Amino acid sequence: MLSIVDDLAGFGPLRMCAHAPSAHDPDAADGPTGLRVLLVADVLSRVAELRGRTVLVGWTCPPAASADGAGIRPADAHGTPDEITEALGGPPAVHLTSRTYEGKDGLTLQIGEVVTGGREVHDTDRDPLALRLLLLGHPHHQPVDIGEKALDASGEKLADWRKKVAAWADEPSKPMPAEFVRRAMAALENGLDTPAVLRLLDELDAAADVPGGAKFETFAHFDRVLALEIVRDIGRSHTAEVYR
Repeated sequence: MLSIVDDLAGFGPLRMCAHAPSAHDPDAADGPTGLRVLLVADVLSRVAELRGRTVLVGWTCPPAASADGAGIRPADAHGTPDEITEALGGPPAVHLTSRTYEGKDGLTLQIGEVVTGGREVHDTDRDPLALRLLLLGHPHHQPVDIGEKALDASGEKLADWRKKVAAWADEPSKPMPAEFVRRAMAALENGLDTPAVLRLLDELDAAADVPGGAKFETFAHFDRVLALEIVRDIGRSHTAEVYR
């Protein structure tokens, strides 16, 4: 169990290395397993930044074309582990890999394999963030089998959340529910438990006693970690009305 509070506390930048497969590997970074390694590194860096920590991330693979579409921010360095250590100004405190990491420095976060059964997961007609949402809905250390129905369902969920967030944005702003924030942050900091955060957001969505303005603030705040572009549709309906 990775605890950001207990295991990654410290001063100065937090250095991380994502050991994603290289381009000639069958599990290359553009493949779903390699992409998941980069995704978990991205989420972990966002959680650390939410606590005010500067984060530097290196990838042992070239830039992946699918990473940008999945909301993964570019790496600060690419190359071998030694090259990354030099480029980041020190050894990484965290290593993320889908395989065995034989280094002895820092913590190792094991990422579960993504199985597709030969199915295409980078469909150009589908929102690429649907894959991000689907992967965030599973514990990062467990294997996950991805199918087209699950990807379609994730895309529909994203569209529904964005529509609701756009509506909540028109309501008076209200403070985020303190207990919700406490539980969601605990899930992220004590295990990087994104599935728990998504379940909490579902609960918040359905909570009749929580004002829309509070729901908006909470969804927008945690999208700083989830990076699902939850607020993307704000104002679009109004713009459409103007040009009708």
